[in-house]
Amino acid sequence: MHWLSTHRIAVFGTIGVLVVSAIINFSYLAVLQRKIKDGSERFRRRNAFQTILFVFAGAIIVVLWARLLEHTGTFLGILGAGIAIALREPLLAIAGRIAILAGHMYSVGDRIEINKMSGDVINVGFFYTRMMEIGNWIEADQVTGRIVQISNSQIFGTPIFNYTQSFAYIWDEIRLPITYASNLEATSQILLDVGSQYTREFLQGAQAQLEQMKHYFLVPAFELKPNVFLKITSNWLELNMRYVVEPKMRRSASNFLYREVFKRIRERNDIQIASETMDLTVQSKKAA
Repeated sequence: MHWLSTHRIAVFGTIGVLVVSAIINFSYLAVLQRKIKDGSERFRRRNAFQTILFVFAGAIIVVLWARLLEHTGTFLGILGAGIAIALREPLLAIAGRIAILAGHMYSVGDRIEINKMSGDVINVGFFYTRMMEIGNWIEADQVTGRIVQISNSQIFGTPIFNYTQSFAYIWDEIRLPITYASNLEATSQILLDVGSQYTREFLQGAQAQLEQMKHYFLVPAFELKPNVFLKITSNWLELNMRYVVEPKMRRSASNFLYREVFKRIRERNDIQIASETMDLTVQSKKAA
C-alpha cells in the first residue's frame, strides 16, 4: 500500500491513459465505419490512427513514470540500452510501421515486391506486413494461395517495388516470331490493332494518372499507346508489342492479346508463325 500511495499518480495516470485511449479508439472506429464506405481506405486510416494513438499513449506513460525515477538516470540509461539491444527487431518493426504509414510506402491492396518476395498487401500490423503471394511456381503474376509474413523492419535499406501506387499500371510485352517471308507490315498492324482494342477503355485513365504524378514527381514523358518493335534473329523476325496493363490483369491481358492476334493471323495466307529449325545432314555408310 505504501508503494501504491507513493506512485499513485503514475499508476492511476497509466490506467487513465489506457482507458481514454481505448475509448478514443473505439469511437474513431465507429465514426470510420459510418462515414468511410471504401474498405481499403477505412483500413488504412484505422492503422494510421492506431499507430499515432499508440505512440502518444506510450509517450505519456513514460513521462508519468520518468518523474518518479529522475534520480536514477544512470540506471535507466543502462537499462534502456539493454532493452534497446534485446528488443532491437520489435522496435525496428514498430519504427518500420510508422515509416510505412508516414512515408506512404504502401498500403492495403497495393501489389509490392520486397526482398524478392511479391504479393498483394492484405494487412500492415505493428510488427509484420502480410501479403498474398504471387508468382513463385505460378508462371504469371497470379496468387499462389500462400500468405507471406515479413517484418516491417525489412523496409530499412531494402528496395520496395510498388506496382500500383501513384500509377496503377505497368508496361508489359508480348512476343511474336514470324518467318522472313511473312508480311511484316500486316503483322505489325494486327498487333497494333489488337493492342489498341484492349487498352482503349483505360488509356484515358492511365494518362490522367500520369499527369497527376507530374504534380509530385519529376516524371518524364511516356508513350502509353501500344508500340511494336522489331528484332531480327538468326531464325525469324521477332515482333515485340509493348502496352500498358493493370498489374493484376497481366495474365488475362496477354491471354486475350495472343488469342485475338492468332485468330487474325489464321485468316491470312501471307503470315506464318516461325519456330526453331534444325538442319540434318545424312551420310550413307561407305561399303568396306
